[in-house]
Amino acid sequence: MKKIRERVIKGIIFVGIFFILFGILSYILQPKNNDRASGMDQPTAYAILAEKENTIDTLVIGDSESYSSISPMQIWEEHGYTTYVCGTPAQRLYQSLDFLEKALETQKPKIVILEVNSVYRKYSIFSYVGFEVQERFPLFKYHNRWKSLTEDDFQKPIEYTWKNELKGFDFDRRVKSTKFSDYMRENKKSETLTGRNRYFLDEILQLCNDNDIKLVLMSAPSIKNWNYEKHAGVEAYARENKIEYIDMNLFIDEIGIDWVHDTRDKGDHVNFEGAQKVTHFVGNYLKNTGLLSSHKGDKNYDMWNDDLDKYKARINKK
Repeated sequence: MKKIRERVIKGIIFVGIFFILFGILSYILQPKNNDRASGMDQPTAYAILAEKENTIDTLVIGDSESYSSISPMQIWEEHGYTTYVCGTPAQRLYQSLDFLEKALETQKPKIVILEVNSVYRKYSIFSYVGFEVQERFPLFKYHNRWKSLTEDDFQKPIEYTWKNELKGFDFDRRVKSTKFSDYMRENKKSETLTGRNRYFLDEILQLCNDNDIKLVLMSAPSIKNWNYEKHAGVEAYARENKIEYIDMNLFIDEIGIDWVHDTRDKGDHVNFEGAQKVTHFVGNYLKNTGLLSSHKGDKNYDMWNDDLDKYKARINKK
């Protein structure tokens, strides 16, 4: 019995030491700031962590359709509302949920816009499990950072200070035209959501409801990614859950999208010219909700005017 007790004690001590070392290494390898130089993954989206607390009115989450289509600084200039786009390439819904959870740690948005191209993105359960492991144990996510560690990584506290004056928007003036196609022709078909995607969509909706946030499902203009069957599937979910769904692919003429001049990659995403039109449409929608008030003239939001100057300098640069 004595030998068994000793082995158990040694085992507990070994496991304890392992987890202590694991925690220390995770802390050392985790980026101490939210910029690319510090090794942060997707720094543009994570720059919301550096925004002043409780200053974001509208949070946008989704894949590349979100950050290509909506320019928060234009919304600020036209309406005085604060918006941030936490969009990342090929974002999956479990990642959208994670961005929402992280943003709610410091922000209290009144509206969350989910760009719904991701609701049909397929993924394996292993990709989700891998994501969860990396998020909870930075050692796995940032293990390659050992090559670039500095003295700060061993003693500096984690502090997010890097801000993005585009507020998550991806500025791109390239023009690669496409021919118009009747990709939104109405029919009786409907593309159903997978069980996994529906689960995470439910989780996003529940989190918004718990925090008294209006969730809006939105589709950005995209010939390559969208069609009426997908529209019908999302519309059915929105109707079932009594939430709004705005499909801008049904308002191409009203928005003024010209697929000859307003796309950067033959109808996959809009370019800057197209994004200006989409953003104007979204800004007017936000105004019509009656949920937001202009912050222009409020000294607590002076930094948005400074960022607007930087934004204009960026887009006007030849």
